[in-house]
Amino acid sequence: MANLELKKFIKLTPKDSLDLDFKLSADYVIDLIGHENWQKALEFKIKSPLSNKKTTDWIKSSKIVGINPRITRTYWGIVKYALTFPENAIHIMPLFDTGDGSIYVQNSWKLNKEFYDYDLESLGFDSCEKQLKFVINVLHAMGKAVGFDALAHTDNFSEIVILNPTLFEWFKLTPDKKSQVIDVDTQVLGHDVENLLTEKLNLPQNTFSLSEDERYKLIFPDSNNLYNRRLEIRKIIRDNGYEPAPVVEHSPMRPIKFAGIKHSDGEDWAVYKIDDISTIAKIFGAITPYKFYMIKNGYPVKNTFDKKVVDYFINKIYDFQNEYDFDFLRADMAHNQVAHSHNEEKDQVCEEVWKILKEKINTSKPYFATFAEAFWGDYYINGIQDMNNKDFDVVLGNLNFEFLNNTFIRKLNYYINEITKKCSASPCIAIYTNDMDLPEHKDIFKSQEANECRYFIGLFMNFPSYMGIGYETKNLSPELECEYSNYYVKNQAKPYKFGENLTTFNQIFRMRELYAKYYDFIQNGFDFIEQINSKILCWKYSYNNKILLFAVNLDENQTTVRTYISKWNKAKLVYTNSAYLSLAQAIENDESEDFRIEELYLGECVIYEIE
Repeated sequence: MANLELKKFIKLTPKDSLDLDFKLSADYVIDLIGHENWQKALEFKIKSPLSNKKTTDWIKSSKIVGINPRITRTYWGIVKYALTFPENAIHIMPLFDTGDGSIYVQNSWKLNKEFYDYDLESLGFDSCEKQLKFVINVLHAMGKAVGFDALAHTDNFSEIVILNPTLFEWFKLTPDKKSQVIDVDTQVLGHDVENLLTEKLNLPQNTFSLSEDERYKLIFPDSNNLYNRRLEIRKIIRDNGYEPAPVVEHSPMRPIKFAGIKHSDGEDWAVYKIDDISTIAKIFGAITPYKFYMIKNGYPVKNTFDKKVVDYFINKIYDFQNEYDFDFLRADMAHNQVAHSHNEEKDQVCEEVWKILKEKINTSKPYFATFAEAFWGDYYINGIQDMNNKDFDVVLGNLNFEFLNNTFIRKLNYYINEITKKCSASPCIAIYTNDMDLPEHKDIFKSQEANECRYFIGLFMNFPSYMGIGYETKNLSPELECEYSNYYVKNQAKPYKFGENLTTFNQIFRMRELYAKYYDFIQNGFDFIEQINSKILCWKYSYNNKILLFAVNLDENQTTVRTYISKWNKAKLVYTNSAYLSLAQAIENDESEDFRIEELYLGECVIYEIE
């Protein structure tokens, strides 16, 4: 039986793993999981390694690896990469059809055909659906929990929007298309768009009362011309004065104002503004959110769910999870506080879609967890209460945006001493995400030692951690656009270029070996020895009369860690990332036994076994 404690992996860089031919990669998999489990996977008979769990607590100490399938290139590429690490959870970035755009700009509920694998086709898996099922079966057999991205928005003129206009918020435009009509009942605009499409496309009068599949056949009769059909329908809707609302994040979110249509190089798109001179709102005009709440005077109203919209979204996500047997989801843009629009205080009775969705899935799979793409910042209204209302198990956080300095320590302190006591969700040690891998963030990852420390802290502290594909060999100063993984949120002709930093790779591999060795040991919760506001982090795990002691030095002015551990016998240094060896000394006195680590260099990470 596969389980999350299975820690076998092979020493290959991400690039080398993806370059394996299919037969060799399959042989590696069979060697790891055995012929019997391989055969079961071929028949879709592998259960989730979490199927016997009764709660979602497992994710609160899991180590999550994020995978953009545009970097692994195919569905099987996800398995090839998973061969190289012992981390027990995999988050796959959006898998849905994009209409050849950003992976976060969902077009339909179909799987993305660009990840189709012709080697898997040779095994008889001749559809994306069969290939994804097989891949998840294999990952489960390898002991991995598997999560997907859930998007509470779509492309602004996606197939989903066109098929379901009343699920979304619309603006009515003035005749000159330069602004919006203010005095209009926004609740009926979706029906107006339905009537418009019925008329202009010569659809039967009952089209929008039919099932979604039946509507699809009427509105998109030519499966070979889907993109052009969408452009045709977008022109009809826009020419007749309607535009879907955009996604907005950060405060203030409302009221959104339509500000016209821009044209360039044969393309045209809507632009928006928010009338507040102090605004820090980000407006994403390419995507539109589901209209979960009733709209009044331009504002969503809390606790006024539009049941039709909520049921549609929840049932679609529920069916997707159930079809492929995922173990968790990442809620994209979960930091958005749409129900309040940043003009009210949070309270405990606020209805939230993410909580209702999780409850529905948990009725049959109590272990299914939710992971929030959310941060801790000043733009939140009662951010902790918001996360509790949404009932998330893990919150990503924003440590990956911080240098390893006083701010990093302060935020880690806040995680440990504030969030863990007030929030039902566990804060995550975000090491590096593929979304934030941009040139403007490259200075955060220019230090070899800091990159090693960051991974060490994320792997060995008993918090969930998150690391995106490519970190293991990331060059310290990437020069090319194709070396930044955020570039591959959008479809690119040129493949992602992995770094060649074997120094980082070798250190991470050694840490992973020790993580696999000590996996059971470090599931028992840890104790800090140094004060958390110190720039030297020192923590320990106790298990079976042994102590594992971890220390990281982030302070160039301090090289000695003094700890107090009673009744110790001997200490053994089992890991250091330094070329020099830290010296452990014992000084006995009348009151205690003083275990001291001398000459701990800046950027050094160490592990001691103490009996």
